[in-house]
Amino acid sequence: MVKMNNRSYISALFSVIILLFLSSCSKEVKKEDMTLSELSQNAVAALENKKRDKAIEYLEAIMYRFPDHPQIAQYKILLAEQYFKNGRYAESQELYDHYNQFYPSDQRSEYAKYKSILAMYNQTLRNDCDSTETEKTILLCHEYLQNTTYARYQKDVFDIQNSCENKLIDKEIYVFNFYLKRGEVAASRNRLTFLKEKYAEKHPELMPRLLYLECKLAKREKNETIIVKNLDLLKQKYPTSQYTTMAKGLAIKKDYFFF
Repeated sequence: MVKMNNRSYISALFSVIILLFLSSCSKEVKKEDMTLSELSQNAVAALENKKRDKAIEYLEAIMYRFPDHPQIAQYKILLAEQYFKNGRYAESQELYDHYNQFYPSDQRSEYAKYKSILAMYNQTLRNDCDSTETEKTILLCHEYLQNTTYARYQKDVFDIQNSCENKLIDKEIYVFNFYLKRGEVAASRNRLTFLKEKYAEKHPELMPRLLYLECKLAKREKNETIIVKNLDLLKQKYPTSQYTTMAKGLAIKKDYFFF
């Protein structure tokens, strides 16, 4: 047997490693060259290994390269799920909504609509910020609740719609207080009128709060008649409400303006 010295051994081993490396590189297939089956297998493997970002890359490649494939729907909703889990709500909402619109007879259509609502709801902001996403969420909820074939998520959707409407109510009251603090009485009154017309009938629990807000406005205008009138209504209809107590404070402290 021929013995190799250390230097020759290391040199030979290095050559083998280089060959193995080059061989593996030559076998690596880029996503652009993978078949749908290969992309799908890689996406599943990535998900099993909890590598969601990598799975998203493969699923996005499927969306881009095979948009007309007969099975594209299943990849579309799978990608929407991964976007949602990653907090990419705008992208997931768009895919869920697209799925619901293009596959209305699919058994997952109702689920897609529900997840579309959740994804939009997760984009809603604070009361003093833009309310576009909140209004869009309400519209999506309305569409769901108007569909007589949908039933599974009705309670959740109704609760989400109610929550969004309360967000808009709180924003209107925030704006009311903002104008009132600046002494813009007409603008404050417009906000109250809008609240009454838009929400009072559907949200009867809002009435004591509206009566109290009217008292605040009357206090600014030094109109004690309105304060007394509303306070009487509050005592009669809502004796235990916090807004009745707060309105009493306005009536008692004539020189104090409550914020």
